[in-house]
Parts: sequence; C-alpha cells; structure tokens
Amino acid sequence: MKSMTGRLKELLTTPKDNCLACGECCRQFSWHLKASENDLERWRRLGRNDLLERVNRLGWIWVDPVTAERLPVCPFLEEIEPDTAICSIHAIKPDICRAYPTAEQYGQCLRGLQVK
Repeated sequence: MKSMTGRLKELLTTPKDNCLACGECCRQFSWHLKASENDLERWRRLGRNDLLERVNRLGWIWVDPVTAERLPVCPFLEEIEPDTAICSIHAIKPDICRAYPTAEQYGQCLRGLQVK
C-alpha cells in the first residue's frame, strides 16, 4: 500500500499535473455521476466488489451499499490536510472522473484553473 505522500505524488504527476488536489470537483459533482460499462467491467475483472456495491441498478455512483441511497460526496475522497484531498482509488477511478474537466467545462476546474 502506498503512503499518503506517494499517493499524492502519483495524483500530481498524472497528465493533469497542474491539479490543485483541492477535492472541490469531487465534493460538487460526485453525487450525480454514473459508472461507464468500461468501469464496471474493469472493477469486475479486478474483483473490486467494494466499488461495484456502490453502483445502483441504473449505474449511479456513489451509493450506500446498505441503504442504496446516493451519497452526497464520493466515499473515496480523502482529506489529507486543509484544502488538500486525494482520490483513494485514483488508479481505478471512474472514467467520468478521469475525463474531468472536459470541453464542457472549457478545460477549467471549479477554481478556474486550466487543467491539462
């Protein structure tokens, strides 16, 4: 298992290396996202039932596995210090999260940063 510093370094050295890692996009958008077929297949192949049980029958993520209620924030967002958060499933996160910010957001995050 990677250390917190190692995971933060991995996040910040991805192609979107100018991300602030503030977690604001996850807080604002994670309650109304859907898993792609590619996500579901990848998670099945990897045996990630912990992720699959957080997808409802309509494909919405993230849901409580007990109540099936959609969660207000992604359960895999880890606050590591004030204004810094990382994705604890970064390597296998949903395609929709990987694609953010899209052309629809003009390539800018919620804080106005142009993300590569």
